[in-house]
Amino acid sequence: MQNTIQPKFREVVAKLRESLTNVQAVILVGPEGIIDHMLDDKSLNLETIGGEYATLLHIARSASEDSGSGNLVENIVVSEKSIMIARTISPEHYLILLARSQDHLGRARYELKQAAWEIQAAKRQPDRSQP
Repeated sequence: MQNTIQPKFREVVAKLRESLTNVQAVILVGPEGIIDHMLDDKSLNLETIGGEYATLLHIARSASEDSGSGNLVENIVVSEKSIMIARTISPEHYLILLARSQDHLGRARYELKQAAWEIQAAKRQPDRSQP
């Protein structure tokens, strides 16, 4: 899966950075941790964010499924300094956006939804690099 989505991730991140202001990081997380990332805010510890947020997403996914609410699609964490929005790409893969401001939360959610959709579409395409 990594071979099919990493090139698309880079393309999608470039679009996100053009569409949104105050982006601190975009992270692609899988079951083994961070697959790829873009970091604009060097003060962030991506390994900690990836590990802790992956745990939170696992709990949120279980709670959503166990309660009969369906599959987890999106999770938003708002802190005093930033927002974190996670969008499901597959049951074990998430695209996470960190931004400094809540001012454009709706726009950030929309752009991340589009980005996740593009990565999902790339994932469904056969990997042409393999013989």
